[in-house]
Amino acid sequence: MNREIIIPIISVGCIYIGNTLYQWSLEGRKDIDWTHHHLGTFGFYIFCSSILFFTGFFTFAKQIIDLSKKNSNNKKNNDNNNNNNNISFNLYLISITILFLFCLISTLLEITKDVGATLIHHGQYNLLVLSGLLLFYISTFTIWWTLLRYFKFKQIIIGFIIFFILLFIIFEIKNVVIKKDWPIGIDGKKFMFFDKNDSKVCKISNDFIAWPSFIPKGSTWVVAGSRECPKDKGFSNLDYDNILHINCPSSNGDNEKSYTISPTFFEEQKEFGIFTNDFKTFEKQYKSKTFKYNDPVIIKDETVMATCGNKTEIHFQNVKKVSAHKRASNFNEPKLKFSTTTTTTTTNGDDDEKEIKIKTMKKEEKSKPIDILFLMIDALSRAHFKRALPSTFETLQAIQNKGESKVFQFFRYHSLKPFTDPNTIAMYTGYNSLNYDFTDKKNGLPSSASKHHPFNWQDNPMFFQSFRNDSYVTSWIYGLCEDWFQAYLKTDKPEDSIDHELVLPFCSPLAFPLERPFGIFEGPYSIRRRCLGNKHIHDKIFDYINQLWDNYYDVGKIVTATFMDAHEGTMEVIGIADKQFNRFIKEDMEQNLNDTVLFLVGDHGSHMGPYYMWAKGGSIEVSMPLLYIVLPTWFTNKYPHVEKYLLENENKLASPFQLYDTIRALSTFPEFGGIDVFDPTGENRKQTKGLLGPIPNDISCLDLGIPHDFCQLIK
Repeated sequence: MNREIIIPIISVGCIYIGNTLYQWSLEGRKDIDWTHHHLGTFGFYIFCSSILFFTGFFTFAKQIIDLSKKNSNNKKNNDNNNNNNNISFNLYLISITILFLFCLISTLLEITKDVGATLIHHGQYNLLVLSGLLLFYISTFTIWWTLLRYFKFKQIIIGFIIFFILLFIIFEIKNVVIKKDWPIGIDGKKFMFFDKNDSKVCKISNDFIAWPSFIPKGSTWVVAGSRECPKDKGFSNLDYDNILHINCPSSNGDNEKSYTISPTFFEEQKEFGIFTNDFKTFEKQYKSKTFKYNDPVIIKDETVMATCGNKTEIHFQNVKKVSAHKRASNFNEPKLKFSTTTTTTTTNGDDDEKEIKIKTMKKEEKSKPIDILFLMIDALSRAHFKRALPSTFETLQAIQNKGESKVFQFFRYHSLKPFTDPNTIAMYTGYNSLNYDFTDKKNGLPSSASKHHPFNWQDNPMFFQSFRNDSYVTSWIYGLCEDWFQAYLKTDKPEDSIDHELVLPFCSPLAFPLERPFGIFEGPYSIRRRCLGNKHIHDKIFDYINQLWDNYYDVGKIVTATFMDAHEGTMEVIGIADKQFNRFIKEDMEQNLNDTVLFLVGDHGSHMGPYYMWAKGGSIEVSMPLLYIVLPTWFTNKYPHVEKYLLENENKLASPFQLYDTIRALSTFPEFGGIDVFDPTGENRKQTKGLLGPIPNDISCLDLGIPHDFCQLIK
């Protein structure tokens, strides 16, 4: 067989195998743990298929070009040559050209038939990785081909050697700087990879490259576009007095103005097949009503949609609830519903009555409890928080320097898995939802972790339920169209536990697109900015929190807010939020920090991009999420043991379970209400103080219920 036959056969073979491998990479299940365990395998399939595609199509195209040139030369040499050989040659050229086009079209159809963005159909993400690899190969080839046209091969090789030597030197210098900076935190304290003085302390590998630190900020703008939201004013606004204004262009006519309170988008979601079971609770809870707009109108609901012709805009606000405010105004004179004594069973089976004592404070000492602000940024590691939000990090350092608040950082805070479910369930409820394998159980997994009881609110209340509801107003802000309680716990939220729940705005097609809600270029997981109107979603959430703080300035507040800005593959979008996060903490909350405990928390690190899939540093960072706790200095001065343990535990291994225990332990201090409502006698949680109590130096992943296949500690 001659070369003209062998090359097309090899090319078709490469393309066929490439298509097969790519199809293998599209396998999906509704099991997020399985998906994360197979990301490396999928990445390998995509990488191999990209090489095979490039090789197959390149050799195929080159063969066609060479044959075309040969045919052209034959015609020039013999214009009258119409013999059978020439006809056969032309037929062969046409045949392989058709075969090339067939392979190209069939491959394009094959790799684009799945462009979904779900666990089962995740082709959109696969296609993005494949396209990036092919673009890299094509760019490299184009540069090489261009150089060969103008320089000799020897000159090119010498040039490349010099270039790569210089690049290596620059890389090594920068890597030394990055490696030195990676473990540094507030006050210059360091992440402890290992303790030279105590061999019992488990080590964490420091032999990795933090690749995201090498990527220039904003480098994705070519693909992702502007980082800023549109500057257009919009046709409507909801002012601070709760008044809605709609100003349609005169061409639309007044009869096209309307507004919808508590807008739901569930019927549209059903039409597009994206309505899931967890939305059914919202469907029962919220009933939208549409009214014709004539004049500025007071809106008493928290979410409203303004309509002008076929255009819509979403607004949301915090509306003070008089009943909630009245209920939470009893900090100094408790009005709890349970009796003054409770009965517990002793070890010998006898009933023992324990008196319930609430540690109260006089009004002249303090008229309201310390507020709690819990900001959870999905998929943000400690390292990437410092890397992507440098201004916010500097503000935390400035707060520490000022001295009115103390900033505590937890370098070895370790997630349970590289996805949301078990981490948020643990940090919010203390419940262990993990299923452990034989290895964990064989190694001596604690019985509390290995033996599951069915979830119930009595045994595992939300952390904010531990605080007195006669002293606190609660708010649950969830920056994703999802009912967290139904999605992860398969149950309704605790009855009457949340005064203000904000989810509806994030179900709008403007934030949760109907055709592709989890797409790469739109939606809550996109690599582009996330806007509602002319503001980023995170900025509008901060406005809502500020409004809530004003509405309930004289009572306790517990606000839990979830942000999705870090939940995407480029690790760039969260950087957009630095300006607003910094402003919110530095300016909006500055006067409140003296009476607020601030939690900055990640559930895990980045788990969607190539850094996580292929780099050692990514696997370490995904397990080491963000955790900062900011407390008023007067409080830590009053309770020096609190500061003592928080400082001691900054480099101790901890998990979301310890975070949950920490918050519940705060509820027992008089400044936070003086009692854990779900453990009023304090007997059940006497030993579970979380970060406010001692943690052994040699504590292991096994002790904390962290699965062995995710643990980053090295014995």
